[in-house]
Amino acid sequence: MIAYVAGISTIVWLPQLPSLVILPVLIVPLLFRRRIPVMFSAFLLGVVWSLLWCHWQLGHRLEASSLKSDWELTGVVKGLPQQQGRQLRFVLQVEEIKPLNGAQLSSGLPRLVRLSWFNAPFEIKPEQRLALTVRLKAPHGYANPYGFDYELWLLAEHIDATGYVRAWRSTESAEGCFVDCLRERIAGVVKTRYGPEAPLVLAITLGIRDLFDDTQWQRLRATGTIHLAVISGLHLGFIVGLCLVLVKGLSYVVAPRYLRPAGMLLTCAAAFGYMQLAGAGLPTQRAFIMVAVFLLAQWRLWHIDLWSRWWLAMAIVLTASPVATHQAGFWLSFGAVAVLLWFAGYRLRDLVGWRVQSGIFIGMTPLLIWMFGGFSLVAPLVNLIAIPLMAIILTVTVVDMVLAGLGVSVLLPIVEGVIACFWWLIEFAAGFQVDIWRPPALSMQYLLLALVGSFLLIQPRGVPLRWLGVLLWLPMLLGGVKDVRESGFEAWVFDVGQGTAVLVKAGGRHVLYDTGPGFPNGHSAYRHTLEPYFDAMRIQKLDRLILSHDDLDHTGGHAALLAQMGVEHGTTGSIKVADQYGYQNCKSGDVWRWGDAEFAVLAGSGGGTDNNSSCVLRVDDGVCSLLLPGDIDQDMERALVPGLAPVTWLLASHHGSKTATGSEFLQASQPEVVLFSAGYANHFRHPAKEVVQRVEQQGVEHRLTASEGALHLISDGATCRIESWRGVRRRFWSGY
Repeated sequence: MIAYVAGISTIVWLPQLPSLVILPVLIVPLLFRRRIPVMFSAFLLGVVWSLLWCHWQLGHRLEASSLKSDWELTGVVKGLPQQQGRQLRFVLQVEEIKPLNGAQLSSGLPRLVRLSWFNAPFEIKPEQRLALTVRLKAPHGYANPYGFDYELWLLAEHIDATGYVRAWRSTESAEGCFVDCLRERIAGVVKTRYGPEAPLVLAITLGIRDLFDDTQWQRLRATGTIHLAVISGLHLGFIVGLCLVLVKGLSYVVAPRYLRPAGMLLTCAAAFGYMQLAGAGLPTQRAFIMVAVFLLAQWRLWHIDLWSRWWLAMAIVLTASPVATHQAGFWLSFGAVAVLLWFAGYRLRDLVGWRVQSGIFIGMTPLLIWMFGGFSLVAPLVNLIAIPLMAIILTVTVVDMVLAGLGVSVLLPIVEGVIACFWWLIEFAAGFQVDIWRPPALSMQYLLLALVGSFLLIQPRGVPLRWLGVLLWLPMLLGGVKDVRESGFEAWVFDVGQGTAVLVKAGGRHVLYDTGPGFPNGHSAYRHTLEPYFDAMRIQKLDRLILSHDDLDHTGGHAALLAQMGVEHGTTGSIKVADQYGYQNCKSGDVWRWGDAEFAVLAGSGGGTDNNSSCVLRVDDGVCSLLLPGDIDQDMERALVPGLAPVTWLLASHHGSKTATGSEFLQASQPEVVLFSAGYANHFRHPAKEVVQRVEQQGVEHRLTASEGALHLISDGATCRIESWRGVRRRFWSGY
């Protein structure tokens, strides 16, 4: 099993998939497996399966060349649609697809597509058959360091395209709908029955987490209890434990010889039903597989030790979804179970109470720091109370929902009371720690040392060198990756879609130029793009924030940024923003120096229009230089031309709009590389063909965040270089 898991993992971690042409080379040894070691055969089997699975998944995905193409789709709604303001999101299982306006389907039939529908004219139900005209694009997401990999999530969920509804042609009522329709009906009952407590009940019974507000998520995160509000192996464990207790009680009435196999099967069935009720997402599937493997091995009295069951569960999980090793939940769930098995191996009574909580805290903390940038110091104490409390909540809630079907409400006050106690506990604990504690940014070497340290610390008493683990933790807690540049400067042009956000580092300080776009529903790209980077790099204060002007695609993340960190000095080209937040107006001639880099404001505030009031910033260390012109048009560019010096990197004005980045501006600035910060398949069609042609006519290289992800500009005081995030972190599912 270990060799099989290694074979699967080998393929999914390659930057590019090998061709299927090599399959005969891999399969031939398997035909003569008696002549080769079993371990090698298992490894090859894992490689073959992983290779076939990955090619099968990619073979259904819409091609990247089908950019903003129109299609007629007929399909069935899967899962529960999500309503966010005027926007409805749902997943459609495709039955028929017809290209429109010259579009071509060069891949296999897409299986699932994720669609948005603004102002839908009627309510969408699970299993409803729809005939729609849609605009689709290939799976695509932001590509930034430490950011969420949306493309990986789509691949794991078998979603082969995304898009939005342009028109609907017909609809048919749902037929044969059971699980999803049952979930929808239960969700309606829960919202009516439990009122303010409904968000938690929906989360732990149906896996619906949309009703939690930002404050609740923040408190759960700060106290290390998010896993209690998101269905996981712990909740399945509660269900299994409840079933086993019932089976044990019945054993006094029914002969145990007959009850044992039936009880185990009924327990597995209950776990399976709970998984389906929770939406059967990948985390719940993973948890069910682990539970089923351990239960069935016990039922059949198979002589399989606990660790072999652990490896078997991992092999089955990876067979179902080989890319799971790229997901944090995989490592956290199997890591937590590994800690439990370790305790069970030398003293069974340690599986409950303080010892197991401290063991999981010690064992999982390095992974939490590596994946999420920090951990909760109060988590062990809070979970010691919160886990049993959640078991009570889940038990009484399930029983109350069953009784509700009979018109009995005797348990309703108890449900409301225990949920109120849970939130009081979380709020009380969050008063001691308002956010997770963030040690210095962690390197791989420090992570490995800390994991070894954790292994030593969870050893039983009397093991030599046990407390050496504390010393191995110190580099993780005190050391880390430096996020300062003492010589030269560096800049990140983040991939924020249709907007701008550029972080410049010099002299150990940070300046952020714009915060990325916001959206009509009140959310912004900041949460998914800049915030993960700031968290990972432990940037808790900006030395300077520059909001070029007052457009939503430049200031949309401003509120989210202020909620996360402090700003020492704010500057903006917008008089309105300056008055609202007490920032200074950009003034031509403003100059400051950090280390080797000089920052100079060339224009801003009072350019006639809002776009032409943009702060125009130049960064220069004598070797490399960067020009950030905001959204100025060609008229403003011409006004700057007389005093403009050549630059190494130029961020194209107005995201590549045809009204900006004119020929005179290009000739005067003489950039070596022009950078376009624009959204993938954006409806403005930025960068405009005219602008790209002007850049190419000047013989200048151009780079695009939409296709290359975040662009990293580095001046080390001697050379100038540029790296793209998709190029540095290549993944086979990203076709760019």
